[in-house]
Amino acid sequence: MKLGVYSIVLPDYRREEAAAKVAEIGYTGIEWTVGYEDRVFDSGEQWHVSLTNLEEDAPRAREVADRYGLEIPSLGTSSDTGDFEKIERLMKAAQVMGAPMLRIGSSGYDGSVHYDELRTKVIEDYRTIEKLAADHGLKALIELHSRTICPSASAAMRIVEHFSPAHVGVIFDPGNMVLEGMENWRMGVEMLGPYLAHVHAKNMRWLYDEDKGWYWDNASLEGGIADFEMIIQALADYGYEGYLDLEDFRGGYCTKPVGITTEEKLREAYDYLSGLIEQVNA
Repeated sequence: MKLGVYSIVLPDYRREEAAAKVAEIGYTGIEWTVGYEDRVFDSGEQWHVSLTNLEEDAPRAREVADRYGLEIPSLGTSSDTGDFEKIERLMKAAQVMGAPMLRIGSSGYDGSVHYDELRTKVIEDYRTIEKLAADHGLKALIELHSRTICPSASAAMRIVEHFSPAHVGVIFDPGNMVLEGMENWRMGVEMLGPYLAHVHAKNMRWLYDEDKGWYWDNASLEGGIADFEMIIQALADYGYEGYLDLEDFRGGYCTKPVGITTEEKLREAYDYLSGLIEQVNA
């Protein structure tokens, strides 16, 4: 297993600075965030890769990663599953950046549309997405995420089992699954099998307040509900050799963190995950 960082957790670092810091700490991969509005520098730009100017920005992002010896295991993109024009643009950018995978997603779920209708549309859309991915030599990813029709491994399998794991896969995200879709970690890994393509290292915890009731908060990898020691052991036993990309939102989402610095999060996670990987490899 290899360690990377999803650059969404470095909003207070510009692209060059983000790559330099990630490499300095010891990570070997960076998952570039595509098209997020800059909320830190008040520049009006998109970080760390512009969606508006994607064709011009993609080769620059690759150059920066190459300069610091970083792989780009996947791209942090998103799109409506039916927006094939946008999806093809994103896939061409992934090719330019040398990223073998990119997140596309599935469908949100709020109860206003029946699950069966949403699932049917996503499966139909992914028939085109699978072909586009094959044509570009890529893999399109669905992330396990709350408030979607794929919050769990079993729910995701109801979509991806219709497609080849060579071109459609799943992002295993334990932090998201703490909020919704939590299953036995080992069973989830085993269930996804060849569709397990990428992992986000994130954790959450549930808290109780007499006024607010139950609510969730971001947690350190070691301090949340998801048991990363168990998760990494399950991944190792399965033979997963891909990336664990850090996605720690403590201190704020897509803004300069409060109470902890970005560098502190990066170093803490690197030390913790490296130790767990060494332990399972011993």
